[in-house]
Amino acid sequence: MERIRLMLHRRSTQVFGLFTIVGAFIMTFCSYTSPAYYFDVSPDNNAFFTVGKAMMHGIVPYKDIFEQKGPYVYFLHGLAYLVNHRGFTLIFIYEIATLVAAMYMVYKLAKLVGDHELPALLTGLLSPVLFLVHPFYDYGDTVEFFTLPFLLSLIYLIVLLDRRQMRVSPWWYFAQGALVGVVFLSKYTLLGAWIVFYLVLVGYRIVKKQWRALGQLIGWSAAGFLVATVPWLIYFLVTKSLGAFINVYILFNTKVYLTSSVAFFANLIQSMTLVSQFYLSNVLFFVLGVVGTLVVTFLPGVFRSNFTRGLYLLATLGSDMFALYGYQAGAVYQYYELIYFAGFVLPFVIFCQWLFSRLTLPNGDDSFAILATLVISWFLVLGVNNNVTNSRVFPNNSSITEENTSRPQQPAQVAFGNYMRQSGQPLTLLNYGSIDMGFYTASGAEPSAYYFQNYNISQSAAPQILRSQVAQIRQHKVEWVVLNTPAGKTVRQWQGGGGRITSGNLNPGTSKLAKTLYRNYAAVGRHTQVFEGVSVTYWLFERK
Repeated sequence: MERIRLMLHRRSTQVFGLFTIVGAFIMTFCSYTSPAYYFDVSPDNNAFFTVGKAMMHGIVPYKDIFEQKGPYVYFLHGLAYLVNHRGFTLIFIYEIATLVAAMYMVYKLAKLVGDHELPALLTGLLSPVLFLVHPFYDYGDTVEFFTLPFLLSLIYLIVLLDRRQMRVSPWWYFAQGALVGVVFLSKYTLLGAWIVFYLVLVGYRIVKKQWRALGQLIGWSAAGFLVATVPWLIYFLVTKSLGAFINVYILFNTKVYLTSSVAFFANLIQSMTLVSQFYLSNVLFFVLGVVGTLVVTFLPGVFRSNFTRGLYLLATLGSDMFALYGYQAGAVYQYYELIYFAGFVLPFVIFCQWLFSRLTLPNGDDSFAILATLVISWFLVLGVNNNVTNSRVFPNNSSITEENTSRPQQPAQVAFGNYMRQSGQPLTLLNYGSIDMGFYTASGAEPSAYYFQNYNISQSAAPQILRSQVAQIRQHKVEWVVLNTPAGKTVRQWQGGGGRITSGNLNPGTSKLAKTLYRNYAAVGRHTQVFEGVSVTYWLFERK
């Protein structure tokens, strides 16, 4: 008991506890994984959950079911399935933990660059406004969001190397190596900052002939990387799926999913152009991203050596450029760019340091200052993220139903899921033509087809996907089929939009499928709701 009492009186424990309360409150209203929402309608999140659920039933990703994110993403969602078979309870907790970790890293970073305790605490409390900007933070539950505290730990390490004359505990390198392994097996395009960090730091140790330090850097980092990756190597070898993993996660992502096929240098220039367009698209982004980076780079006192100053600048640029490497303008989903916001943190810390130095703050804690900052932080978050308007706080909002009624409604996913379970028929389902819309999650159905959904690529790039789905319907292999059309269009009328998924996650068309579909299946449900600004009708078909 005495040990617990002492721990509760530690400053770090109290700060962490405060951040946890704040993080839980904010994420309740900002993340679709929160119980404050009717259902998490994000296609990507539900696709992760569906594959994770399949993993927990012995289905091997890449080999038995097709999806192109890394295995850590599916494992996390598989654990979420074990906690709640039809919901994102564990993911919501992890979202809170991610925001709390990011806030705590901001607090620690503020202290490291010279802030006193109270200004550093207030800076941490204000920082959620940097991580929840809509539409970059949209539904939540993205690899980009989960990677933010990892990237902040790298920035913290760079500043720590600056403060300690390039000498830190080797455990720092072990931790960064482990994080590299996790990110590599989650979404490897987010590794840019670490790639630059290790290349530059290894080069520095070699030039300086610091062989012992070089051995520590490589050895401890490699140990952390192996701890994070070897278990998966064993898993793929045991399940005889290593080839499938390479073909899907590495080759498919680089040869099909990316939109650009030009040379390496041209892709870097293209990525740099996209980064520049991002910074020029918003005054706040320009101030924090461009002006703020210049201030951090050249303001005396932030960094004490030119090497760490350059290392920070190159690492942040590397993160930004590699995140969109291989993409063209018009093919970038905005949540990809959420990773850029890690580069705003140090400029934000310096700005808050300047601001609080001009205010009269007490040396110790001040309850009024903390409470006032909490209120300001909440209003700032509401100003950059309006997800709450689609929550239960606003009953029967357009994301739930387009029906004009005061009677409580549920989204199509929940309504169809309830119908399927109550029917007593087998829960075999095919989501035709679009990314997983959450019907697997809401119904509890397991995917029985390799291509259980469609993807954000043109039909000509991977014609086998829809061809396989049509065969499933023609051979009536599943009990249920779900698909969508624009509101006002029937299944026979919807001709699609150019052979690929369009706005609102609308499938490439259903008119050519209609004859086969209606021969084997009967429409038993229809529900219209707004998805990403598009009024969409969802259709449920049952096998005859």
